[in-house]
Amino acid sequence: MIEDLQDEMQQEEPVKKEKPHRRGHFLFLAFIVWLVYATILIMVSLPKIVVAIREANLTETIESLKEQRLASQSRDAKLCFVIPKSDGSTSFVICTQRIRRTGASEYHDVIEGLLDGPKQEAFSSGAISCISKGTTLIGLTVSSGTAFVNLSESFTSSGSTWGPGGLETACQQITRTLQALDTSITDVVILVNGEELSL
Repeated sequence: MIEDLQDEMQQEEPVKKEKPHRRGHFLFLAFIVWLVYATILIMVSLPKIVVAIREANLTETIESLKEQRLASQSRDAKLCFVIPKSDGSTSFVICTQRIRRTGASEYHDVIEGLLDGPKQEAFSSGAISCISKGTTLIGLTVSSGTAFVNLSESFTSSGSTWGPGGLETACQQITRTLQALDTSITDVVILVNGEELSL
């Protein structure tokens, strides 16, 4: 019986090797055909799409939406800067420039804009700021015609390049900027880290 099994095993034909699978080649060829078809379709349709966009004034609509978004994030404000004179004195100038909306009150927005310094248009007229770079607004409250402006420690070095009157000039910039926004403000109290600044 064992011999019969051995004879049967020897008589079986060897397993045929499968031919290489050609499915991968077919998929690659189908992809190439689809790619060529899509390219031709785009090339034929593109001029029609461009004409449709022009006729629909889509580019103008997109530009208009961009302008509306920028307008909602910024606004024009009157800010007080300084023009130094050759004799060492200074004069004040109110410049209208675009400032960003901070989400707080208009008072906060104009002081933040003032702390950012003059932009190119103000520079071109000779305007500068005596307020020290790095000064930040800690808080601002307006009550009964008095504005309380709380600034960071770096404000105390404002105007140091202009001599002893530089700090007072920086304080005047803040006062005049707030009064340009709200004429009912009659007094401005400058605080540094919560303590009233004494000049």
